[in-house]
Amino acid sequence: MSTSPLSLESLDRGTSVGVLAHDADSRQSTAAPSCAATIDLESAARTEWSVVVIGAGPAGALAARQSALLGLKTLLIDKSPFPRAKVCGGCISGLGRHVLERVGLGRLVEKPAATPLDRFDLAAGGRRVSLGLPLGAAISRFNFDADLVRAAVAAGAEFLSETTAQIRGLVDSRRLRSVSLQNSMHGTVRARSELVLVADGLGRTSLRRHGPFAPQVATGSRVGLGATLGGDGSDLQTGTVSMSVGREGYVGMVRVPDGTINIAAAVDPEQLRERGPFAVVRDILVQADTGAPRSLENAEWRGTGLLTRHSPRVAGKRLLLLGDTAGYVEPFTGEGMTWAMLSAVSVAPLAKKWLETRKKGSRPFADLANAWSREHRSLVARRQRSCRVLALLLRHPSAVRMGLGVMSFAPGVAKPLIHYFWNQKDLT
Repeated sequence: MSTSPLSLESLDRGTSVGVLAHDADSRQSTAAPSCAATIDLESAARTEWSVVVIGAGPAGALAARQSALLGLKTLLIDKSPFPRAKVCGGCISGLGRHVLERVGLGRLVEKPAATPLDRFDLAAGGRRVSLGLPLGAAISRFNFDADLVRAAVAAGAEFLSETTAQIRGLVDSRRLRSVSLQNSMHGTVRARSELVLVADGLGRTSLRRHGPFAPQVATGSRVGLGATLGGDGSDLQTGTVSMSVGREGYVGMVRVPDGTINIAAAVDPEQLRERGPFAVVRDILVQADTGAPRSLENAEWRGTGLLTRHSPRVAGKRLLLLGDTAGYVEPFTGEGMTWAMLSAVSVAPLAKKWLETRKKGSRPFADLANAWSREHRSLVARRQRSCRVLALLLRHPSAVRMGLGVMSFAPGVAKPLIHYFWNQKDLT
């Protein structure tokens, strides 16, 4: 049972809190074959790349796929072996599903890879409402991320796993960006690329030497927790997202395709440090009058850094930030992956256009930096602002309980919110 106090310093570095339960890992390992590296470190160093993508989560893997499909010589790098577990509720919104369908990857959110979601249960202070939730899907990040990596490789990208990356300076008369690559097998080498896309998450370890990109963490930001629970001992229905709001944060639960339960939470870091994840999550469920799964006490937890943060810049010379690296807000249900995938499908054509015109003349990088900053504000930042307002509301369980009372008498008042945060399809 994982109940010991936690170090906030380690959480803010994005390190894990334990590992996922061993029985869940063994089930998942049989569901997703490994994603082997397609290139070695020395070959990566000898190649001049059009695009190097750091981080193989939904933002990075999908950006690598889209870049390779556009004919760009692309290298995708991640520090972990694949498949690997992630702290995530495993929900993809209607908009996220639409993005995947638009780029030809709709199969990743269809059976058997995903479970359709049609209900959203929200509980606070002993009051609960159940709302229709069409178009979404529940996935296993263990399998989903691996499938995206394989899709990138199938499109022509090279993949280098179990390799850390550190962004260095400009080389070759400022025509290329240097990236230091290191793994346990071959030591350290330098790769070179015309453009680097940074998608290595909240920790943004590849940018630690670049002070101007240091993230600004919101005051009072919560931290993320996640675990995988056995499917027995809970009355959570397949196809339902359960969200419980308490004084110390909120907890989401959903069944993924193999029948296990993904549990993800955004919680107060001080309470987490003092009492441990089990006690904090249990008390939130008790306050909301939501039944806790019997296996909760034996869960092994993983943690994230402080969640709500943004980067003062999303572009540098031959360097673009996307996904969680560019900024993140406490999620509600599925927004994080949606923002990541929106970033990915938008950045590739911008990169392609700039690289082509750059070869024909002297188009400055500022053109691409400005274009990406505008695109990110339009597609992601404005959605994050709306989600921040919702996250602030969720800090007041009594207000949520009052809202639930209104919804129970007039369910129609929730439809615009569901449409905006979950099913909105416009990509403008």
